[in-house]
Amino acid sequence: MNLRTDLAVALCLLLITFSCEKDTETIPTILVTSNSTLPTSINLIDIPAGAFTMGGATNAEDAPTVNVTLSAFQISAKEITNQQYIDFLNNAYLDGWISVSTQEMSDPCGVYTESVVIGAGDAPNAGEIFLQLGEAGGCTSSGEVEHIDNKSWLSFNNSNTTFELLDATKADWPVNWVKWFGAYAFVQYHGVSLPTEAQWEYAARGGLELDYPTDDGTLSASKANYNGDTPGVYNPDGHSFAAGSYAANPYGLYDMGGNVWEWCQDYYSDSFYADGTTDPINVTAGTDSKRVRRGGSWNYHSATLLTYSRASDFENRGNNHFGFRIVEN
Repeated sequence: MNLRTDLAVALCLLLITFSCEKDTETIPTILVTSNSTLPTSINLIDIPAGAFTMGGATNAEDAPTVNVTLSAFQISAKEITNQQYIDFLNNAYLDGWISVSTQEMSDPCGVYTESVVIGAGDAPNAGEIFLQLGEAGGCTSSGEVEHIDNKSWLSFNNSNTTFELLDATKADWPVNWVKWFGAYAFVQYHGVSLPTEAQWEYAARGGLELDYPTDDGTLSASKANYNGDTPGVYNPDGHSFAAGSYAANPYGLYDMGGNVWEWCQDYYSDSFYADGTTDPINVTAGTDSKRVRRGGSWNYHSATLLTYSRASDFENRGNNHFGFRIVEN
C-alpha cells in the first residue's frame, strides 16, 4: 500500500474506535479543510476534574440535587462573539455547509421578510435554520418595539457573497439570534463541543459551589447584565453588552450569568440526573426535543442567573438573548 492508502486505513480505524466509545451525537465532524481550525481569539480555560453538588430547589425546573463527578475539560472564557461567528459563517459558506434564504417572519409588530442562514451539504441538521440575519430589533410579546441594540449585527452581502458585520463596534458582543442548530453547527465545524449541562454548572460554580456565577457568588447590577429581581418585567433599554464586560468568576469565566442565555448539548429532562454519576449527558430526546439553556440573560430576572437554575427551548428557537460558549474535552 502507498502512503495515502495507509493514512486512509488509519483514519477509518480511528473513526471506528471512537464510534464504539462515544455517542455519535457528540463526535465532532471531521473536515478536510484548514478553514475549520478553531479561532485563536477563543480563549479556553482549564477546568480541573472533580466532584460537586449539582442542582437546587429554588425554582420548579431546577435539577434535583445530586453528586456528580466530571473529567477535566476546557471551556471558553467568554461567550462566542459576533466576529467569531461571522468568521465561521464565511468559512462554512465556502465549504458548502450553509446557504442564505429570505423567509417571511412574524412577531407582535407584524409580518416581515428576513434573511436566514440554513444548513446545507454535509452540515449537521442540513435544511434547518441556524440563525436570523439583520434582525431589526423585534418586538416584545405585548407588541412594544425593542431597543435597536437587540438586532442581529450579522448580514449577507449578495454582491460579494460574504457575511459582514453591520456595526464594527459590535464585533465583541455575543452573537445572538442563534438557534441550537446554529450553535451546534459552529462546534461541529471546529471539532469541539457545546458544554454538557453538568459541565456548564460545574464551571459556573467556580470551584466554590457559588450560588451566582459572579466573582464572589453574589449578584448586583455591577456584577452581571440582567433585568432585575421581578419576573416578567420588561426593560425597554435592555440589551446585551460586549462579552467580558463584568468581572470573571473564580475560574476566569465571564458572563456565565446574564448577557445571553447559553445553549448546552443536553436534551432537557426533569428527571435525567442521578446521584453518583460521572460525566452525565442526556442524549435522549423528550417528547418535545427541547435542549437545555443556562445562565439567564439581559432580559431575565435574577433567579434565572443562579448557577443551578435551568431552562429549555426548542432547537429551532433563537432570539436576541440566545447565544453560547464552547467546550473542548
